[in-house]
Amino acid sequence: MRPANAPLVLLAAAALLSAGLLPQAAARGKGRRGGGGGPVPPAVNDICGRTPFPEVCKSTAGRHAAKYPVIDNVAVLNMQVDAFARRTAQARNHVKKVSRGAPPTQTQALSFCDTMYMNTEDTIGAAQRAISFKDKGTAKIMLQLAVQDFASCDRPFQEAGAPNPMLKFDAELNQMANNCMTLANMI
Repeated sequence: MRPANAPLVLLAAAALLSAGLLPQAAARGKGRRGGGGGPVPPAVNDICGRTPFPEVCKSTAGRHAAKYPVIDNVAVLNMQVDAFARRTAQARNHVKKVSRGAPPTQTQALSFCDTMYMNTEDTIGAAQRAISFKDKGTAKIMLQLAVQDFASCDRPFQEAGAPNPMLKFDAELNQMANNCMTLANMI
């Protein structure tokens, strides 16, 4: 881990969230900052085309392709996992925002979600380490655990009969996680 970079990551995540640069909005070209910075490189386009949610993949990976000297399955997987981690951090920031002034039952459920997103961040970190060693099995297990963590966010809302303000985040995280698992199969 790089604790010195943690504030920068959180700052970048907050900036992306406040700019409205969401994966699906960027895929549709509706981001306030131009939809992701230009055309998607052909190699990214090809690899993302083999994922369950290619537009999400292209919108999140395409803008980071210039950082990689070689675009291959591992590079696109790293781009997607990084985007997944950033989106999870944005979800945690959103929990804090919507918790202010929320009714007690919703606040309790949001607190549970925050814990689950924190667990997801830890699990994504373990997946990133596994990917760096090209350990496909461990990476897939960690990504599946991450899905279980954030997917359980809806349970306390259902039990309390309260609306879940995190459904959009959870749907996006689910798409990103499924892309990551598919890409992990390609390494």
